[in-house]
Amino acid sequence: MTDTLTILDTLDAEFQRLQERGTRSAPGMLKLVDELRSEIADLRQQGQELASLYEVAQDLAAKSELSDLLESIIDKAIVLVGAERGFVALVGPDGGYYTATARRFGAHDVQETDEAFSSSLVNRVMERREPILTTNIQDDGRFELTQSIIVQRIRSVLAVPLIARGELQGAIYVDTRMSIRPFSEADLRLLQAMASQAAMAIRSARLYDDVRASNAQLNQMVSELRETQAQLVQAERLAAVGRLATSVAHELRNPLMVMRTAVYFLDRVVSEGNVGESGEILKRYFTMIDREIDRQTKIINDLLFFSRNRPRQLADVDLNAILDETLMRVTMPESVEVRRELDAALPTIRADADQLQQVFVNLVTNAVQAMPEGGVLAITSYRDGGDAVALVSDTGVGIPEEDMERLFQPFFTTKDKGIGLGLAVTRSLVEGHRGTISAASQPGHGTTFTVRLPVELVG
Repeated sequence: MTDTLTILDTLDAEFQRLQERGTRSAPGMLKLVDELRSEIADLRQQGQELASLYEVAQDLAAKSELSDLLESIIDKAIVLVGAERGFVALVGPDGGYYTATARRFGAHDVQETDEAFSSSLVNRVMERREPILTTNIQDDGRFELTQSIIVQRIRSVLAVPLIARGELQGAIYVDTRMSIRPFSEADLRLLQAMASQAAMAIRSARLYDDVRASNAQLNQMVSELRETQAQLVQAERLAAVGRLATSVAHELRNPLMVMRTAVYFLDRVVSEGNVGESGEILKRYFTMIDREIDRQTKIINDLLFFSRNRPRQLADVDLNAILDETLMRVTMPESVEVRRELDAALPTIRADADQLQQVFVNLVTNAVQAMPEGGVLAITSYRDGGDAVALVSDTGVGIPEEDMERLFQPFFTTKDKGIGLGLAVTRSLVEGHRGTISAASQPGHGTTFTVRLPVELVG
C-alpha cells in the first residue's frame, strides 16, 4: 500500500510539471491520480477496520466468563468508534433489560444508573431491534431530550442491538459529549459488524453459564440424593434389625418356654422317683424337646445362610435322589398324600448337594404346612433343554395375589410361626446356582414352586 502511494506521489508531481508546460492531458491525469488516492485511502481504512474486527473477534473468542466478555466488548467498542462512554445492556429473564457493564474511556467504571445513560434510547433499540445513530441528539427531533441527555451533555449517540440466531441478547450503547467528534455511518457499520460477533459470544457464554449452573444444581441434587439414599439405607437396616430381633426373639422364646415346661416336668418326675412308671410320658417330653431344638436350629441356619455367602461345593448331583431324601427328612402327616413323578432319565447336574437339600426341604415343609387339613403333595422332575426342572406342588390354602410380589422378600411371612427367611434363603441358594425359582398360586386350591437349574453349571 505504501509503495502504491509513493508511485502516485511521483505521478502527481510529474503531471503538475506537465500542466505548467501547457500539456492538455495533464488536468485529467491529475484528477485520475486524486481518485486513485481516494480509493486507496478507503481501502486502507477498510483494511484497518477489518484488522480491528479480527482483533476483536480473537479477543472475544478467548473469553468464556460472561463478566470478562462483557467488559472486553464495551472496551473494544469504545476504542473502535472513538466513543467517550459506553455500556452493554442484556435482556433479563423477565424480558426487561439491565445494565451489565459500563465504561468511560481512560477512566474508571461509570455509575450504572438511568441518570448516567438514556434508558429510553436503549429500550427503543431493543424493542425495534434497529440501530440508532444521531450526530447531535440535542437537535434531533426523533428523540426525547431526557434528563440524562441534558445533564451529561450528550451529543452523538450510537446504539445497536445484539442479536444471535434470531434471539435478542441485548444492546451496545456508546456516546460522546459536545467536545468530541460525532459518530458517522462508517462508525455504525463498524459497530454493527462487531455487534454480530459480540452477540454470538454472549449467547455462547450464557449457555456455558446455564450449563455450569445446571451441572452445579445436578451435582447438588445427586449429593442430596446420595445422602437421602444413605439415610434410607440406614433406616431400612435399622428397621430390618428391629424386625429381625422381634421375630427371632418371638420364635426362640416359644420353643424355650416349651422346653422349660418339659424340663420342669422331667425334674418333678425324677425328684419323685417315678421314672419307671412314667416312661411314655418321659418319651413324649423328650420328643417335644427334640422337636423344639429342631425349630431353633432351623431359625439359626436360616439366619446363617442369609447373612453370609457360603461358597458352593460343586459335585455331580442326582437331583431325583435329593428330592427323595427330602421326602424322608420332612415329617409327613398321615393326611398328606405324596405323589412322585420323577424323570428317571434326568442327568446329574453340577451343584452343591447340601444347598439344594435345604432348598427342597424349605419348599416341601412350606407345602405341608399349607395343608393343615390334609391334601396332595406332588414332586415332579424333568429336563427342559439345558435345565433340570423340579416342581413342588400342594393343594393347600394358596397364597393371596397381593402377597405374591413380596413372597421372596426377607422377613416377609404370613405364618404365625417363622421369621420369614425361608423363601429368601431358598431363592438366594437357587440363584447362586445360576438358576431361577418362581411360584404360581390359586387361593383355596394350592401353590406350585418351580425350580430351574442348569445341568452344566459354569462359574
